[in-house]
This record gives sequence, C-alpha cells and structure tokens, in this order.
Amino acid sequence: MKAWHVYVTQECRGEHMTAVPIAFFDLDHTLLDGANGNLVVKYMVKTRRMGVDAIWKAIKFTVLYRMNRLPREEVYRWTFQECGKYSMHELIEMLDESYAQYVMPRLYKEGADCVAEHKEKGHHTVIATAAGEYMSEKVRVQLGADDKIAAVAPVRNGRLTDELEMPLPYGEGKKVLAQRYAESRGVTLEDCWFYSDSLADTPLLDAVGHPVAVNPQRAVKRIAFERGWPVLTWHTPAGFTTPSIAVDLSFELA
Repeated sequence: MKAWHVYVTQECRGEHMTAVPIAFFDLDHTLLDGANGNLVVKYMVKTRRMGVDAIWKAIKFTVLYRMNRLPREEVYRWTFQECGKYSMHELIEMLDESYAQYVMPRLYKEGADCVAEHKEKGHHTVIATAAGEYMSEKVRVQLGADDKIAAVAPVRNGRLTDELEMPLPYGEGKKVLAQRYAESRGVTLEDCWFYSDSLADTPLLDAVGHPVAVNPQRAVKRIAFERGWPVLTWHTPAGFTTPSIAVDLSFELA
C-alpha cells in the first residue's frame, strides 16, 4: 500500500495535467469514522428527540446500508420528513450540537492531511457525499475543502421538505453530479481523483483517472486489487477542538 502523500506526489508529476484537476472525497467511512447519519441519530436518541417508531426505522436502514441494499430515495424522504418536524433554526441548532459532539471528533487526520496535500498541489478539492448539505458544509469548512456535492432539499415556510433535488448524490447519481461539476470547471473525470470506501461509489471510482480506495468495504478492496487501485487505511482522529461554521448553503432561513 502507498501512503496517501506518496501517491498524490507521484501522480502529480505528469506533464499531461494542464487543467486544474479535482480531488473528490466521500465522507462516510472515508473522511469520517462512521456514517454521519447514524451519528446524528445517536445524538437524537440521547437527547430524546426521536420517538420509538423513528428509532426502529433508523435501525432498519442501518442494517440495509451494511448489506448494500439501502432504498436510498426512501431514506432521503424519511430523513427530510423527520427533519421537517423542526423549524430550520431548531434543526440547525441540533445539527450543530451533533456535529460538535459526534461528527467532528471522528474526522480522520489522514483525510484532513490529504485534502491539504491536494490543495498544496493546486488541485480543487470537493466533498462528494450522500449526506445533507448542512452537515457536508460543516465538514467542508472544517477540512478546508473548496466545495461540496451533497443532498439538497428545498425549504418552505422555514422547514425542510422531502422534495428531493435529483439526481441524488449516491451511486450513479454521484457520478453524474461529479461529471457535471468537472465539466463546469473545464476538466474531465480522467483528470480527477476520488477517495471512497463504498461499493455504491464504484461508478465514480471507475470514471475518474485516479481512484483511491480508503478503508474499503470487502467488495471494494477486492475490486481495487483487481484493478490496481491504491488502497489506503485512515484511522487517526484529526483532533479538531473548535467546530466549523457552515457558510455556503443554498437555503435561506425564514
């Protein structure tokens, strides 16, 4: 296995890279030790903001996620419906607390360093995640990444709705959104990196010129070895002590 810094340095030496390439980063189990949604649910349960029915639903989705059988659109709609029970001010307060207590302490140092290394090389860095845009924005700011691709839902009357913006940033949808993003910056995915652990992310891993498997699921590790992708292990807590403030959001608070 190559260390991430050795891999980035070696791959950047090619003279063929004239456009500014993009390094895309998955969040759950890649930059983050765990799944951000599960961590938020843990916070909601601990603070008694989630009822029994919602807890069982969350457990069901967690099991399906581990089996790579998650009905993603159903999960998004249910999640945004649950979030829509609160005003945006209430929701943001809860997300800020869950981020500070459960998400920020589980960000990986190796991931933060990798984002910084790409930026030092002049690359554009993007968090490409199936997570919601608020939590994704907090991670983006915390790690100093340039931008994000995340799940977006409209806000009406001061509350989130389940009117999902398609395609969802998951599976093939994440690949489509990343491709559009790259094209908007005048580069192709061949010029890009993507760091991920997930089998669901194989469409984008296959599409980029520099796929990197990080803490990969068993199936992804097998694919990586078959195709010669670098396999990295990130495990060290970054040690952040001050939570970031989300600044770049599509919604406005009512």
